This record gives sequence, structure tokens and C-alpha cells, in this order.
Amino acid sequence: MVARAARLCYASEKGKRSTEDFCQALIERGHLSMFRHASHYFVIDVPNENSKVPVWLPKVLIDSAFVECVYYKVKHKGRIYFASTNGQVLMENERMAALLAPYEVTVSEFVTKANELHFSTALMCIRYTVCVTTQISTSRELNRTSPNNIAEQSTRYVNFGRRGGITICTPHWFTCAHWTKKLLARIAWKLAEWEYCIALHLGLPPQDAREFLPLSTATRVVYTYSVFEWRHIFALRLTGTTGKPHPNAQIAAQHIHDAILPLHRIHAGHNASLIS
Repeated sequence: MVARAARLCYASEKGKRSTEDFCQALIERGHLSMFRHASHYFVIDVPNENSKVPVWLPKVLIDSAFVECVYYKVKHKGRIYFASTNGQVLMENERMAALLAPYEVTVSEFVTKANELHFSTALMCIRYTVCVTTQISTSRELNRTSPNNIAEQSTRYVNFGRRGGITICTPHWFTCAHWTKKLLARIAWKLAEWEYCIALHLGLPPQDAREFLPLSTATRVVYTYSVFEWRHIFALRLTGTTGKPHPNAQIAAQHIHDAILPLHRIHAGHNASLIS
């Protein structure tokens, strides 16, 4: 998942380098933010005061902004903590990672334990990754309200395989718009494309020529969040609990919701919801 997200940033999804070599190169370059797309799960049983788990560790997990942690209280027997986090957190907190290592489980083991206890809250810690193709303007809307587990394709790579051109993601209003508005949009997009291509021809590198790109230029973004975080994002960008969301962002959020919900229901049951 780390390699796939990082390759998207460089528009090199078909790169020949192995996943292991690619991830090692990211580490050597210090690009650890890509490891936010790696998901780690832990089940920590703290039965009594004789437990080997340091008393401060569960509190640190619960208080951390980068860890999802909930607990199931076993009557007269202590607590069972369910936690999830990303790879960068563990790489930058070696002591915590070493303490958590004995309690790491697979996502299927995590789900099985939560369902054995009928503890559906733990399933909110499960992390889902999506890749969205949308306008640059819409990615800014989505990025602005998210917890920053983001990998976005660089605007140095905007042709999406089209030789000598750029790719436009049409906005929500375009299909039903009057022909005059459609014509105006097409002229603006074509002029921007010409300016971009001419700039490249005159010797401007892509990282400078991108200044001519319109906000409707297509981009691709990878997001990885827990169900807790996705529900917050959907409240802002899908259902609009704090105000009417932008239509383009709402369309993207609906697609994300529809992609994640079937997967979440496999774990949490047919009645599970991503809308709070």
C-alpha cells in the first residue's frame, strides 16, 4: 500500500522496482509520510495489575492524535484495548513500537476478536484506503478537512498518459449547462492546455509550466483513514452537518462512501453505517 501510494505521486504505477526496494528508497530519502498508508492493528489484553504492559502505554495510545484506541471492559478482569495506527508513527516512535510489537495482529484477527466480544466500536478503528481521481480544486476541498494521511499525484504529471496535453475533470455543472457555458469552459481549458504545452516547448520544466494549469485539471489522491475519521469527513463533505458542501466534493465523497461501505459491512455486519 505504501509503494502504491508513493508511485502514484510520481505517476510511476508501472515501475519495475520491487515493492521492498521502493519502500527502502523512500526510507533512505526520508519520505516517511508515505508510510501513513500502512495500517497496523493491535489487541492488548490488560487483565490485572501484574500485566507486563506499562501502565502509561494505553493512556498514550488513547491520547495520541495518530492512534485510534478503544477498550472493552471485562468485568472484574481488566480491559482489552483495540488500537490501529500507521507505519510512520511506529517508525518515529521506536520504543512504543517495540512495546506494541508482541500485540500486533492481522486485520482479520482484529475483527475476529472484536466480534467475539460483540464490541462493534473496535471495528471503527479499521482503516480503509481509497484512490480518487478528481479536479485539483476538489482535492483541495477534501484535503482541507482530512487528518493528512494524503498522497497526491504531483502536478508535474498531468497528462494521464495523453501525449502533449492535459486531462480535464469536468465539474458538476458541465453536463447540464447551457451550450454557451460549455463552449466558454472548453475554450478556457484548450487555451490553458496550449499555454502549458508552449511553456514546455520553450524550455520550462513541468514543475514551472504547471502554473498555467486550470483548477479543473485532473489529479489523483490516495487517502487512508479509520472509520472514525471517514465518518467525520462524510459529515463535512457528504451530509453537510456543518454547512452545505461543495457539489464536486459531495460527489467525490459519495463515491468514496459507496466504495468503503460494502467492505465495512463485511466486518461490521449488514446494518453498519458510515454516516453518523
